[in-house]
Amino acid sequence: MKKLGRSIYIMALLACMLLTMGAAKAADEQNVTYPTLTVAYGTDKYVYTDMPVAPSDFTVIEQIAARRINAPLPQKIDYMDECVARGADYKTAVKQCFPVLVRELDKIADSVFVPPTDAKTEYERGTFTVVPEKAGRRINEEKLYASIYCAFKFSGGGEVKADTSEIPPIITSEMLRAELQLRSSYTTDFSSSSEERAHNVKLALSKIEGIIIPAGETLSFNMAVGERTTANGFKQAKIIVDGKYIDGTGGGVCQASTAVYNAALIAGLSCSANAHSICPSYCPAGLDAMISSVSDLLVTNTTTHSVYIAVKVYGRTATVKIYGEQSEYKIKPESVVLGVEKFAEQEVVDSDYKYFEQGVESGKRMLVSLGKDGITSETYINVYKDGQIVKRVKVRENVYRAVPQVIAVAP
Repeated sequence: MKKLGRSIYIMALLACMLLTMGAAKAADEQNVTYPTLTVAYGTDKYVYTDMPVAPSDFTVIEQIAARRINAPLPQKIDYMDECVARGADYKTAVKQCFPVLVRELDKIADSVFVPPTDAKTEYERGTFTVVPEKAGRRINEEKLYASIYCAFKFSGGGEVKADTSEIPPIITSEMLRAELQLRSSYTTDFSSSSEERAHNVKLALSKIEGIIIPAGETLSFNMAVGERTTANGFKQAKIIVDGKYIDGTGGGVCQASTAVYNAALIAGLSCSANAHSICPSYCPAGLDAMISSVSDLLVTNTTTHSVYIAVKVYGRTATVKIYGEQSEYKIKPESVVLGVEKFAEQEVVDSDYKYFEQGVESGKRMLVSLGKDGITSETYINVYKDGQIVKRVKVRENVYRAVPQVIAVAP
């Protein structure tokens, strides 16, 4: 039965093809004129002649009959009118009766189409710039197919023009410039640092600069900077561990994270940071951001637009700037010292002659390391509008240990 049905279908298909070919030949012999349509686009033109369609090329036999594809033009127009009356757009109506025409026009539309290019930001040497947007182009299909419909319906063909429409970009220069308003600037000084420590500060900041934080997203300093290892470019310098200064890879990175932290606070962003065990000298108490394998600086963009981090290094100073949407508020972080524990003086007899040469006068004293006071403090964020404080929020409580001043004594 299946073979019989297939045979019948093939015979019917062949019969339809023969009828189509025969109709076209008869039309030629009788000098029948087929409807012609010229579509002008740019400096080119496409000429379409409505010749009969063979079913093996475009559609099945039933569709050819149902859609009036090979019917005389008046029947096609009647069918297009029915389609439009049922709510079809002009392209859909034309495609029902003129599939070859629409197929060719789709190719032309693809050749004319130019996608829009959104404006974008570029970062170089501490500065964000805006690359302007470019509008796209496409054929105005709604207008084109309305013209084709009318040309067939009222003139039996003729010439129509395929006008183009501009495709606006989604992101414009104006939008990006509105996001590039300076929200904060913070400068840190590392002029007293060793070459190795200064290198680490600069390297860490170089891994942060140019970063864009979308609205609602969070920046992890550790993720952005990476591990403090020699393989990642960091050098040996003093770090703070358990209240003491010791040699370690990446010393100075915390000064970089502290600069980012303060710039983010001033920009009005939400921050999570931890204090060192002893108070560093490069910022007020409570405004440091200690970084380690278990301690991170997290900066969350709580604004409605992206924020942009720029860094400029001048010798032994670095400035972190954060750009974003304009804010009507000014933010000022505040360190409030609640108490100070004076450092003690610790004498160490240098019996191993670590600091003195043998034979030096007994009892001679040498300063080995400076002491540092212990500090208890609180960190506040003060929010100002039109010069008046409108909000004051405590964001941190900090306890820094006292570090004794070590004096070596000759035995």
